[in-house]
Amino acid sequence: MMKQYRDMIGRCVCCADAATGIVEREYKKSKTRTRLPIGGEYTVERDNIITTLTRIDTCDFQVNSYKRAN
Repeated sequence: MMKQYRDMIGRCVCCADAATGIVEREYKKSKTRTRLPIGGEYTVERDNIITTLTRIDTCDFQVNSYKRAN
């Protein structure tokens, strides 16, 4: 089942399904989809906020979100 993942300030970064590894991101008129293996990472940078999803197993992703140093 697809679940929303958010960055450190609460914006939706993407939707992902840990069971299949599918990650989808839609922003304005651009849509991307990829499939991550266990241990795979997906990184999104928006307005100096970097958010990385790591697929840790078939049940969940680990989310790490931080502000980029200038």
